[in-house]
Amino acid sequence: MAPDWVWLKRESLTIAVLFVLAWVILLGQPASLSARVRGLFVRLTTPLAQLADLIPVIRTPRSLAKQNEQLRADNTNLRRQVEELQHTRAENEQFRALLHIKQAAPWRTVGARVIGRDASNWWKSIQIDRGHADGVRVNQPVLSASGLIGKTISVSQGESRVLLLIDPSCKASAVLQPSREPGTISGANSTTPKLVLTFVSRDAVLQTNETVYTSGLGGVFPRGILIGTVLNAEIDPQSGMFQNVEVQPAADFRRLEEVMVVLE
Repeated sequence: MAPDWVWLKRESLTIAVLFVLAWVILLGQPASLSARVRGLFVRLTTPLAQLADLIPVIRTPRSLAKQNEQLRADNTNLRRQVEELQHTRAENEQFRALLHIKQAAPWRTVGARVIGRDASNWWKSIQIDRGHADGVRVNQPVLSASGLIGKTISVSQGESRVLLLIDPSCKASAVLQPSREPGTISGANSTTPKLVLTFVSRDAVLQTNETVYTSGLGGVFPRGILIGTVLNAEIDPQSGMFQNVEVQPAADFRRLEEVMVVLE
């Protein structure tokens, strides 16, 4: 069976031959008759020519398949570019938020990028790309654009490990606002990133969504860094003298990418 392009070529050749033959016959007619026939021919063929402009060029299955393949490739490239732009936009928003904190805060800081997490203890520590060469030392606070996330616990020349605030061993003195009740914040033993504020007076009247900040006591975390908000409170079942307050962290510990180390 002949390919599609062979049949198309034969049909085109046949049409061309018939057209030439008709034109030769037309030339052999008297001038007046020839002019009338040519005028009629033009009037009849003009709508067909206009219609032909609207009809897509006939393509073979192979050329259509190639065109579809190219369109799919272009679509994939466009999707990738959109994803890259969205990622860049999110990073820029984080940078702007950190820059705002840097400009407003009274501390000297340095920005850092998260380059790793503790695979055996996923939520409790991270690795950042700043170290001794950047002025980073042990026991320096680390912030995200949303609030406190932890402190440095080991530092090398170009990298540091940060113990996250959601680890039960990472503790900070805190104060509630507006009640001004003091307490100690640390990580809660939970499958999700949560904090608990302990040693809060039994008689303290707390409000849901009350804000928790660092108090500045203890010498590690400066005063006034946002920690989170109150979810609920209950009396400590062991001592009966204090309240244990569950706190929702202000920082998103699942999506830490750009952070800031407080140098002094």
